[in-house]
Amino acid sequence: MYCIKCGNKTKKTIPTGDNVFREICSACEYIHYVNPNIIVGALPVHSGSILLCKRDIEPGFGKWTLPSGFMEMGESLEDGAKREAHEEANLELNIKYLFTTYSLPRIGQVYMLYLSEIVNDDYAAMHETSEVKLFSKSQIPWDDIAFSAVTFALQNYIADSKNGISGKCHSNY
Repeated sequence: MYCIKCGNKTKKTIPTGDNVFREICSACEYIHYVNPNIIVGALPVHSGSILLCKRDIEPGFGKWTLPSGFMEMGESLEDGAKREAHEEANLELNIKYLFTTYSLPRIGQVYMLYLSEIVNDDYAAMHETSEVKLFSKSQIPWDDIAFSAVTFALQNYIADSKNGISGKCHSNY
């Protein structure tokens, strides 16, 4: 690996005062931290139905998911969720509240999904999506959901709806 600051080679060692191996530049001593990725997205609803996107890219090609993706530098969680919903399904959203946090330490990802109301009616499949569709709670294609974080969010949304719960944030830990 090469240093992003000065271009010299790095070496893997434990920095003073730390307990984890990290890549450290042999010239400028810059420490290269590798941190988890944040995935932001929405659980978009309209009249009790949930909008899902059929993925047109890997991972999960051909499977259904919630509009979500990697957070970009310089944006808030909410702005990232809105951007991803627009990029994947041409959605305009009214974000209600943070609905789900879901940690996947094995692959270094943290999901942050917002319960959101769909504002527009011209939603459509965009470049990473082959189809968008509103599903009633009883019609969700459980066997074709792309990611465990999405299944977790959908299951909790249905349970909350059934039990009259609103405003609760769910976590898998």
